Amino acid sequence: MNRRLDTMAFLRNTWYVAAWTSEIGRDLFHRTILGEPVLMFRREDGQVVAMQDRCPHRFVPLHLGRLEGDTVQCGYHGLQFDTRGDCVGNPFDGKLPRNAKVKTYAVHEKHQIVWWWGGDAAEADPALIPDFSYLEDASKSKVPGYKHVKAHYELLVDNLADLSHTHILHRSNLGIDNPRGEHEVTQVGDVVHSRFWYPSIPVPPMYGRYLGDSDAVVDRWTEITWNAPGNIRLDAGVTYAGKSRGEGINAIGTHLFTPETETSTHYFYCHVRDFKVGDPAADESIRRWQQEAFHGEDAPMIEAQQQSMGGMTDLLALKPVLLASDAGAIRIRRVLAARIAAEEAARQAAST
Repeated sequence: MNRRLDTMAFLRNTWYVAAWTSEIGRDLFHRTILGEPVLMFRREDGQVVAMQDRCPHRFVPLHLGRLEGDTVQCGYHGLQFDTRGDCVGNPFDGKLPRNAKVKTYAVHEKHQIVWWWGGDAAEADPALIPDFSYLEDASKSKVPGYKHVKAHYELLVDNLADLSHTHILHRSNLGIDNPRGEHEVTQVGDVVHSRFWYPSIPVPPMYGRYLGDSDAVVDRWTEITWNAPGNIRLDAGVTYAGKSRGEGINAIGTHLFTPETETSTHYFYCHVRDFKVGDPAADESIRRWQQEAFHGEDAPMIEAQQQSMGGMTDLLALKPVLLASDAGAIRIRRVLAARIAAEEAARQAAST
């Protein structure tokens, strides 16, 4: 199917990352997800609430209003809404229109993340949230971040599924000459694993700095685990050639992609490491790397890719040249397309 800008073909009955838990407090926080304006805040008891960021009266954004207790007051004419989206106050004449209702969404906090359900709230099962429990491991250091990217989210998933690009796009930190590696793609259910393995290579510059040995010969691995629709765990590291991974440097990259619209994405990331734990200098070094690589290299390249594709969001519909290293990205796209098609078929069957 050739997807254009107006189709909004997203998987609905699934969990999306709406925010890091630290982003949501007692202020009215808003973010567009799957093309829908979403308002989020914490109730006085600490629970997160998500509702449509639009007053049903004049359709102004509710985040321009204020929070009084657990009630949101529209900043235009003052209608008040409780956490169920019901209108509970009208300062003009006190009458409460029966159709003055704001849509609410299912949300769940887990692994330092606020998860938002994109479909029928009755089907929002927290057990379906992928396992990112390592984000709560106190024995590891973590450097989280966020980037808004002007591109379709599957292009960002492609970027992580094919990490052969790191030697070229991220050359100053991860590049080596003539990288020759092994690649394996496996699938368990709807979960896709894409593994790259580079035995006995010159140590990439960034890892050389961490090892304190820029002349080392190492084995390097990058292994991603993808859960629909855009949630990726990346296990990466190096060890001296022939040594066990436990003797080397290991890190976990968390890369979570939530569509804002068809051509823009919320990119949440977090670097989790078991070396130099608690070292502020190491934190700052990784933060600089994230800015250089994600903000300064990946995002501009993928945004340029989206611009080059024009109004298209389905890369495969353009019939690109495919390389062996694309196998993981292609598998992911096929799994996701099948899930979306099945969901649409079920929706159509239910409406007949």
